[in-house]
Formats: sequence, structure tokens, C-alpha cells
Amino acid sequence: MVNELIGATLQILVFTLIPFLVYTIKNKSTTGFFEYIGLKRSTKKANYLAVFACLIFATPVLLLTLTSVDFKEIMFDPASITGKFRQMGFGMYSVSTLLIVALFKTSFAEEILFRGFVAKRLISVMGYQKGNMLQATLFGIIHTALFASITSNAFFLLVIFIVPSIGAYVSVYLNEKLASGSIVPGWISHGLANVLAYSIVGFII
Repeated sequence: MVNELIGATLQILVFTLIPFLVYTIKNKSTTGFFEYIGLKRSTKKANYLAVFACLIFATPVLLLTLTSVDFKEIMFDPASITGKFRQMGFGMYSVSTLLIVALFKTSFAEEILFRGFVAKRLISVMGYQKGNMLQATLFGIIHTALFASITSNAFFLLVIFIVPSIGAYVSVYLNEKLASGSIVPGWISHGLANVLAYSIVGFII
């Protein structure tokens, strides 16, 4: 667990370093950086909707794992995150590790870089609709590329592209339209979806 905590901290720092360097070079100051990446107070409405949205993002993967033998085999692969948790077994150590990975190492770090930096910069240049679509597409492509090292199953890779892309798009909508640019709703939705999917596939199915 200590290794995962260190790994999560390093990943957050690395993913924050890119926007930090861009901001400080451009503004010659660190003042206002947290506002720049959206690390600020959100709204209750956006946060509540984010909790509901997490169910939408996690459900397709869970349903396919339950109904498709091929999909289940991929999700159980020891090289995947869920496969690693299955090997660890249910316990205090594995649950603590899961929370660190799901809430911080993946979701928080990715929200800072993709929604706090990439999406905001694309929207500022291209406008909301085009910028949001492009960041969502990029997010889906990156997830697909990561899973391509595990499987060549076209249907699985298509799902892994579509679901994160939709999640990324909706997260930006919640952040920018309902939370005044805060990335907290996106983090809530992303983090809870990860916790739900990792827990059910890793420990229950």
C-alpha cells in the first residue's frame, strides 16, 4: 500500500507539472494556478449529478463483464487493474490500495491533466463544443491504447473507447457548465466509477 501511495503521489505531481510549467512560463507567476486548473469549490448540484453520472459510466463495463465470457476474461487478466485486485483478494490491504488507485492515482491525476488543463485549453481555443469533443476523443484513444497491450478484441476496445469518452465529455459539462470551472464534479464521477467497477470486478464477480 505504501508503494501505491508513493506511486499515486508521484503520478499526481507529474500530471500537475505540465500545466504548472505552462502556467508559470506564460504568467511568470504561480498566483492563480489552482484557479487555472479548476481546483476550487464546486456546486452542490454539479456534485450530486456527478454521483449519478458515475453509475452511467461504470454500468456498461460491469454489464459486459457479467454477460460476455471474452470481456470477463480480459477484465480478469492479471495485467489489468481489476485482475490485480482479484489476485490480491478481498481484505483491508486490497481495499485500501483500491481506494488509493481509484480515487487518486487514476481519477484525480487524470482530472487535473485532462479536464483541468487539456480540456480548458482546447475550449479556450476552439470553443466549448469542439474543445470538449476533442478532449473526450483523446481521452478515449489513450484508454484504448493502454488496453490494446492486453487484448486485440475489437469489441472490447470499442467499449473502452466509447465509455471513457462519454465520461470525459459529461465531466467537462458538469465542470464548466454547472460548477464554474471546478474539476471537482469530474473527479467525483470518475473516482466513484472507478471504485464501483474495480470493487465489483475485483472482489465480487
